[in-house]
Amino acid sequence: MFEKLTELIATGDLNGALYELQEEYFHIEERSFSDAGKLCVLEASLWEALGDFGAEISALSKALTYDYTNYEAYFMLGLYYMEININKAYLCLEMALFYCSDEEDMAVIESSFYACRERQGLRVRNTSIMILSYNDLDLVKKCIGAIEEYVPEGSAEIVVVDNASSQDGVLDYLREKKTDCKLKFTLVESKENLGFPKGCNLGASYCHEDNDIFFLNNDAVLTPLALFWLRMGLYENRNVGACSALSNSASLQEIPYELLGQEDVNWHKKMDTDAALLIFEKYALQNHGILSNPYIKTFRLTGFALLLSRMALSDVAPDGCVFDEMFSPGYFEDDDLGIRLARCGYQQYICRNSFIYHNGGSGFSGHSDAMELGKKKFEDKWDFDIWGFSLPWQTACDEVLRISAEKKGMIKVLDFSCGLGINASYIKGNNPNVFVAGVCDNTFAAGIAANVVDSVAVGDLNTTKLPFESHSFDIVIAEKRFVSTGQAMRYLKPDGKYINEEEFEF
Repeated sequence: MFEKLTELIATGDLNGALYELQEEYFHIEERSFSDAGKLCVLEASLWEALGDFGAEISALSKALTYDYTNYEAYFMLGLYYMEININKAYLCLEMALFYCSDEEDMAVIESSFYACRERQGLRVRNTSIMILSYNDLDLVKKCIGAIEEYVPEGSAEIVVVDNASSQDGVLDYLREKKTDCKLKFTLVESKENLGFPKGCNLGASYCHEDNDIFFLNNDAVLTPLALFWLRMGLYENRNVGACSALSNSASLQEIPYELLGQEDVNWHKKMDTDAALLIFEKYALQNHGILSNPYIKTFRLTGFALLLSRMALSDVAPDGCVFDEMFSPGYFEDDDLGIRLARCGYQQYICRNSFIYHNGGSGFSGHSDAMELGKKKFEDKWDFDIWGFSLPWQTACDEVLRISAEKKGMIKVLDFSCGLGINASYIKGNNPNVFVAGVCDNTFAAGIAANVVDSVAVGDLNTTKLPFESHSFDIVIAEKRFVSTGQAMRYLKPDGKYINEEEFEF
């Protein structure tokens, strides 16, 4: 397969190889996914030889989209990252070893993998996948089965806390997994339903003390590259403390149902789980490639699937209480953790190429008021309503993105409506070439927003002289009820755009 193209690349006839590549691509849709992936890897080799590394990465992305088991794609990606980010190189080579089936190639990959281990700066840890189990036998089987299928054995362990399941077969299944799971498996059987925060904290105490911890709901199912991309995000830089995925059902991390080809936001509740999973996995397989802008910075992540670094855990939970147990039985404990992470200076990423199916529960049995009480507990602890800061000023942000697309270059935005940084999160998540400076009226908000915006200033919105040059911003976002026109216009370029609620309803 592809003998001529392979020979042309090997002999250095790169012009001939480019022509042959075009000929092969005319028939790529006729190939199996495996063969299409191999062709993309050959394309990546050609671009590497030509010194076009952007095109090489694009080809490797296509290879993984066609065939996520293509170990050569991971190997080439690992070599690419070797001098850029040794931790991401290690994770790629780990996946290459996981999927490699050729003994000779295995030896080559192992050589690079073990060389990675000796490099200074390597800080990748294994992952403890902590699952809180309560009933839902079919879903917990799918949850654990996906982990066994997609996660390299030597890279992770599974810790399950069963929260006093009452459904027949759940404990029997989990007890069997203690002996036949592909990964190291620990089962903790609670005699009572501890709720979410206490149950997760109990599970965390059984996780290996050096591991990062991935908190995963028992009704959440990994797609093939979900955990890989979460770990790549976690090791993007030393400031990242937590990562989570996009899902069909996860607060502020949902894929619009229209993109999944559905007509109802609750589409997955109205069909068989297997059918819903197939729809979601099809979308994931088409979109889990290498992205140029893979991360959305935020100040909170949803706890259904939350990967936390060991370093962050040491800072925010030195006593082992990852989730504040005052929020038991559940709700808002993940928002609380997000604020604690941000106050410690950790960035939190939603990974746009990581996809995890979430069936979604209906609340806590016997605690119909849990959400309302959790919200009240959060407000009592932090003295603000997080719901008031969780959604962007949509029309204003969309106008920023429209202008940035027209200008086709870096633009600067000054956001007097910064809050905790949610406008910047939305804007930069869609276009990283927008520089967003935020203005906060108190130091608490500024400390949280600093992990999302490019620059933050704090002070009275109307009187503080900000540390920015006058008339240096392309766009100023401000609510006239809080910010005087004079203060806003002081920083706006003569030909800039002033966005306020008179033009766009807030």
